[in-house]
Amino acid sequence: MTTLILGGGVSGLVTAWHLQRGGETVELWEAQDSVGGWVHTLPWPDVEGRSGHIERGPQGVLSAPGSAVDRLFKELDLEVRSPGHGARWVGMGGTLIPVPTAPAALLFSRLLTFSAKFRMMMEPFIPIRSPEPEENLSAFVARRLGRGVAENLLPAMVAGILAAPAESLSVDALPKLLSWEAKGSLFQGMRSGGSSALVVPKGGMGAFPKRLSERLSGVQTGLRAEGLEQLESGRWRVWGGGELREVDRVLLALPAYEASVLLGPIAPQSAEALAAIPYTSVRLRHSRHTRLAPLDDSFGFLVHPPEGHGFLGALVPSWIDPDSAPADLMQLRVFLGGAFEMDSSLSESAGVQQVLRSWVPALGEPLQVREELADRAIPRPEMGHRGHVQAALAGLPKGIDWISNARFGPGVRDVVEGVEAWMNHQDTK
Repeated sequence: MTTLILGGGVSGLVTAWHLQRGGETVELWEAQDSVGGWVHTLPWPDVEGRSGHIERGPQGVLSAPGSAVDRLFKELDLEVRSPGHGARWVGMGGTLIPVPTAPAALLFSRLLTFSAKFRMMMEPFIPIRSPEPEENLSAFVARRLGRGVAENLLPAMVAGILAAPAESLSVDALPKLLSWEAKGSLFQGMRSGGSSALVVPKGGMGAFPKRLSERLSGVQTGLRAEGLEQLESGRWRVWGGGELREVDRVLLALPAYEASVLLGPIAPQSAEALAAIPYTSVRLRHSRHTRLAPLDDSFGFLVHPPEGHGFLGALVPSWIDPDSAPADLMQLRVFLGGAFEMDSSLSESAGVQQVLRSWVPALGEPLQVREELADRAIPRPEMGHRGHVQAALAGLPKGIDWISNARFGPGVRDVVEGVEAWMNHQDTK
């Protein structure tokens, strides 16, 4: 079996890793000059030239001992570090309210009323519902944990992960929820998977795809596929950038909107379904400041929408990954916009700083600022997403498959686990 993977993000690289280890001949084409997609660490020295970096995508990945992520990182000999359980807050009512790191500690949180806490405690006794039909994310959380959690805790958390309103999303946006419910309850599901912690590879998240690429043969960057054609033999011809390949199988490890273009001439049903999956762009503002306790020893804070008016929250990368900034500086990463309407004052860096100061009055002026646009970086699984994915997969011709975070889930953990499950399914065919 010869396989050509189109797309060198985490989905494509992890798939190539598993196939190569299984003895297949695998080649991978990546259109950009480097692999990793949005999982990419960029150098950012300070004003004195001291080393530091920023992340284009996720700041870290959740991992539990023995999990798919944990096993893969060990197979790659990838050194990882965990910052631990630092303080974190939700901005609500003009003030930062602490968020407990353990679910049980929510019983003592000001985020929830007494009745909301009592209802949350009843979650293990709530009957399991069939995953069909597709359920709204807010409705799922309200059904399992109560309206208090769905209205006061969920919106900020989802905005911080997916940059979209929770009520507009399918429960498939957070695939772990359904797998946990299938265990009998969300609490039972979380316990069965072991305690997860945020981990960061040494050198930043970009070290993960880089290490995968180093361990793979047949990775080509700067090479974009332009077309696919099925041959009479059933094999596939792929061309682009002056290159031509004939292979047994093609895996599209591409965003839905890119895969749709390639599939249009050969699988119109799949192309139409993939084109219907929306993506979210997020504006990022990185800044460095004089260290300020307790913020410099914390994960950061998320703002309860719509109170933030497009200001979604701020992480503290210098705590999550100490190599991101010199030891005497605190680095912040602010998320803006997404699927939320953004206040015009946030269009300027000074306006962002003013909002930061409204939540953290003692914060000093930035010593450095860098802004990035994460254009269409996050798939947005709205209601109907499950149907789009099912229609896309059903319309694919033999020898073609679509491997993407829009299929498996938006996070790195979702992709690693999804690809592993996909591989197990291939073994049973």
